[in-house]
Amino acid sequence: PWQNAPTAEVLDKITLPLEEELSTVHGLDRINSFSTLGFARVFLRFKQGTDMDVAYREVRDRTQRARARFPEDADRIYIRKDDASGIPVCVIGLAVDPSLTDRYNLIKYEVIKQLERIDGVANVAADGLEEKEILIELDRKKAEAHGLNIYQLAQTLGGDNFTMASGNVRDSGKKFLLRSLANYKSLEDLENRPVTPTLRLKDIARIKYEEPEKRYSVRVNSRPAVAAVVFKAGEANTVEVSRRIQKVFEEMKQNPRLVGTFMEILFNQGEVIEDSLANLVHAGVVGGVLAAIVLFIFLRRIRLTGIITLSIPLSMLMALTAMYFAGETLNILTLLALMIAVGMVVDNSIVVAENIQRMHKDGMPRREACIKGAGEIALAITLGTLTSIVVFVPVALVEGEGQFFLVRLALPISVSLLASLLVALVFVPLAVFVTLPANEQRKQHAAVRWSHEKLNAVMRRFYDLTFERINRLYCRALEFFLKRRLDFVLAMIALFALTYFIPFKKLEVVEQQEEDQTSFEIGVEFASEYSFEDVGDYFADAEKLMEKKKDEYALKGYFTFYRRQFGRLEGWFDDTKKRPFSAKEVGEKLVKELPKRPGIKLHFGRENQEDAKKQELFEFRVEGDDAQILDEVVARIEPMIQRVDGVIGIRSGEDPSPSEMALVVDRDRASASDVNPEVIAGLVGYALRGSSLPKYNQEGREIPVRIRFQERDRESLADISSFFIPAGTNGAIPLSALISPKVLNTPKSIRRSDKRITQALTVELRKEGVKETRDRLMALQQQISLPEGVSFNQTRVRTKNEEIASLLFAAELSVIFIYLLMGFLFESFVLPLSIICTIPLGGIGVAWIHYLTGKDMDFLGIVGGILLIGVVVNNGIVLIDYVIRMRSEGMERAQALVTASARRFRPIAMTALTTIIGMVPLIVSPPSRLGISYKSFGLTLIGGMTTATILTLLVVPIFYTFFDDARTAFARTLKAAFKPKETSSIETTAPVRSAES
Repeated sequence: PWQNAPTAEVLDKITLPLEEELSTVHGLDRINSFSTLGFARVFLRFKQGTDMDVAYREVRDRTQRARARFPEDADRIYIRKDDASGIPVCVIGLAVDPSLTDRYNLIKYEVIKQLERIDGVANVAADGLEEKEILIELDRKKAEAHGLNIYQLAQTLGGDNFTMASGNVRDSGKKFLLRSLANYKSLEDLENRPVTPTLRLKDIARIKYEEPEKRYSVRVNSRPAVAAVVFKAGEANTVEVSRRIQKVFEEMKQNPRLVGTFMEILFNQGEVIEDSLANLVHAGVVGGVLAAIVLFIFLRRIRLTGIITLSIPLSMLMALTAMYFAGETLNILTLLALMIAVGMVVDNSIVVAENIQRMHKDGMPRREACIKGAGEIALAITLGTLTSIVVFVPVALVEGEGQFFLVRLALPISVSLLASLLVALVFVPLAVFVTLPANEQRKQHAAVRWSHEKLNAVMRRFYDLTFERINRLYCRALEFFLKRRLDFVLAMIALFALTYFIPFKKLEVVEQQEEDQTSFEIGVEFASEYSFEDVGDYFADAEKLMEKKKDEYALKGYFTFYRRQFGRLEGWFDDTKKRPFSAKEVGEKLVKELPKRPGIKLHFGRENQEDAKKQELFEFRVEGDDAQILDEVVARIEPMIQRVDGVIGIRSGEDPSPSEMALVVDRDRASASDVNPEVIAGLVGYALRGSSLPKYNQEGREIPVRIRFQERDRESLADISSFFIPAGTNGAIPLSALISPKVLNTPKSIRRSDKRITQALTVELRKEGVKETRDRLMALQQQISLPEGVSFNQTRVRTKNEEIASLLFAAELSVIFIYLLMGFLFESFVLPLSIICTIPLGGIGVAWIHYLTGKDMDFLGIVGGILLIGVVVNNGIVLIDYVIRMRSEGMERAQALVTASARRFRPIAMTALTTIIGMVPLIVSPPSRLGISYKSFGLTLIGGMTTATILTLLVVPIFYTFFDDARTAFARTLKAAFKPKETSSIETTAPVRSAES
C-alpha cells in the first residue's frame, strides 16, 4: 500500500521496481501486476517442479532489494504464498464497541499478541485494523503569517526525531558505544517544539492521535469489525495448534477488557479436520457394514465375507503408512481422498476371492485354486487398478485450482488402490486358503451344520430369486442382441439422445448446493452520484433490517463491507437453531425487503454470473508499453466491434476512471523566480496527501507521524493555487504564477502481463449464430491496424468456467491414457475400444441421477466424474480378459461372450454394489463446517456406476464383436495386399488353404 498515491505514481515508484527485481527469481513462469489508487499487487506464477520454499526466500530477498527504491512512506509489504501452508489455521472475527477510544491497542495487545505467543503460530494478520497515527494538521493562514511553508517545515521536522549510532568514544579509560538521541518523550514535547524563537508547533497546527481516513467500512453485527487471521508454522500440527488457539480464545473471552467485544471463531481448520475425520470413520463403518451385507448375499459364507471386508481397514492402514513416509499429513483434502477410496479398495479382493471360490467349487484343490485363481485374474485387476490411478496423470498438464485440488487427492487415492491390489493378491489368497474347506468333508457339530445349511439355503433362495434371475436375463438379452447388433446400436443412440435433450440440458454446474449453504451474500452496486457517506447511510438502514430479522431467519450474525460504489451484505446461520428458510430463500426475501433507492442494484446468489451462463463472451486483449496509447486504441476499436452483426455490447471492465488534474510547471517562470520544480511538487504533495515524518517512539511502540494542511485549506483548486512557494531571494510567490492546471483522464488501474500493459474488451454475443459472430470478430481483429508497439495478445474465447474447462480437458487426456495403457497390456489397440465405450455409459447415469434428485453438479461432482472414468472401465477389463482367455482355449466367440458374461456377473455386480454402497453415507451426510457437501460427488459415482454396470454386460460384448470383426477384416486386407502372386501352373492348381488356416 501507498496511501492516496495516484495510479501512475504507483506504477512508476512501486510496481516497476518490484517487477524489475522479481523477474530474476529462479523458476518464474509468469509475472502479472495490478496498479491502482493507493496500492500495487504483483502476481508470480512458477513453473512445474519449482521448489516453492526456495522461490519464496528468493522473492523475499528481491522484495527487500526493491524496497530501497520505494518512497519513504510506502513502508509495508505483504507477501502471501498460495498453497496449502498459506491456508489460515484459524480466523477470529471481532466486533468492537465503537465508543472505545483506542481499539488498536486493545486488539493488538489483548488479542493479537496473545495469539502470537501460542506455540506453533507463525504469524497473525489483523485485517481491517488500522494503526493510529499522529497527524500534524497545519493551519495555513497562521503558518504563512509567520513566513513558514509546509515544505520547509516538513524538512525540518523530518530531521528532528531520530536515533543514530555514532561510533565509539573513550571516557575515563573506558570504551563506550555512542548513540545520538533526538526523540520526543511525549506528545506534549512535540506540541511544544519551537518553530521560531517566539512560536511553538501547537500555535500553528492541530496535533491529533487517531486512525487514518478510511474509504471503506467493515462491520459485523453493526459494529466495526476486525479479522484476526492466524497462520501456523510450517512443521506444526494443525489440529494441535487449533486446540491451543481454542484454549486461548476461551481465556480471552473471560478477559474483562474484552467484555464489550463480540468475538467468534469464523474458521478453525483443526475442527474441520476432526469433523472430516469423524465423517470418514462414520462413512467407513456404515459403508463397510453395508458392503459386508451385500457380499454375504452373494458369497453366503461368513468367513469369506469377513476376509473381503477386512481388506478395507488393511488397505487404509497401508495407505496411511505410505502417506506417513511420503511426508503427507491428514488435512482436509487427504481425508476427503481417503473417504473416496473407502468404497473402491474392496473391489480387487472381491474379484480374487470370487474367482478362487468358483475354481474350488469346480473341484480344484484349495491350494491350486488359491494360486491359480489369484494368478489368473492378476493381470485384469492390476490393469483395473492402474486405470483408476492413471486418471491423475493428466492433472499435471492443466492449470488452476482444480489442478491443486486433484494433485492433493492423487497420492492418498493412488496408494489406497495399490494397497488394495497388494491385499487382494497376497492377503486374500492366504486367508481364503485357511478358511476354505478341504475336499474331504469336515466334521461339524450336527446343530452347527444344520443351522449353517439352513442359513445357506435361505440366502441361496434369495439369491436365486434376485441376482440369479438378473444374470439369466442378461444372458438371454446378450444372445438376442448378438444376432441383432444394429438394433442395439440404434437403441443406444436413442438413449444417448434422450439423455442429452432432457437431463443434460438442464444440468447446471454450481459452486455449492443451495440447500447446503450455511450463509448467503447480497451484492450492492451504487451509481457514481452516491458519495461514500450516502453508501454508509444505506448500509446503516440495511443493518437495522438485519437486526430486526435476525431471530426470524435464525441468523447468528451478519457482515457488511462497502466502498464508494459497491458493497456486500453477508449473513450466516446459527447451527443450534432450526432454520425456517434455506439460504436462498432468506437471500431472496432480504432482496425484496432491503431499501429501494434510485441508482442502486441488488444482486443475490448466482445473478452476477447469469450473463456468463446465458451469453457467450469474446475477449479482445490489447497490449503495449504506454497506457495512454492503449486507451486511445481501445476507444477507436470499440465502435468497430459494436457494429459487428451478432454483438450485443461491450462490458465495462471497471468503474469510471477518476478525474486527475495535472499542475503543469512553467519552467521559464520557475527558473526566473529561482524556484526548483521539485519544491513545487513536494509542497503540493505535502499539503494535500501529507508527508511521513520519522516515527514517534512510545514505550517501545513506533507510531507513524504525518504532516499536512487542514482540510479547509486544501479543498479547492483556488486553495491550492494560492499556496506560496519559497523563491530564494525573491521571498515567496503564489503557486498560480508558476503552474497551469490541466484535467487528465487517467486509468483507474493499470494491468501488466509479463512487463507489458494490457487492456481487455469483453464482448457479449447473441446465442444465435455464435460461431459466425466469433469468425467475424476474428476477421475484424486481423484487419485493425495498430500503432507501433501495440499488438493483440492471444484472444481467449470463454464459453465455460475456466476451471471446469481445465478439468474436462484433463478428463479427455485421462481417457487417452487409459486406452494406451489397456492397449499395451492387451497387446491390441482395437479390442480396448470396446471397453472405452463404457465411459459414456457412466455419463448417462450421472446426468439422470442429478436430474431425478433435483441436484446441480458442483466442483466435487466434476472431480467424481474424472475418478469415474478410471472406475467404470474395470468391469469391462475383467469381462474382456476372460473372453480372450476362453477364446484362446478354442471356444467360439459368441459362446465365449455369453459364458464370460454369465461367469463374471457375480464379481461385476459385487464390485459395483460395494462401490455404490460405499458412497451412500456421503450423500446422506451433512455438509462440513466449511459448507462442503459430498452429495454431488456421491451421486456422480452412484449414477455412473449403476448405468455403466447395467449396460456393460451388453455394450462391451456387442461392441467387442464390431471391433473384432474390424480387426479380422483389416488383417485379411493386409494379407491379401502383401500375398505373393502365383507364377507357376503347378502352384495354381494346388488345393486352396482353408480360411481358418
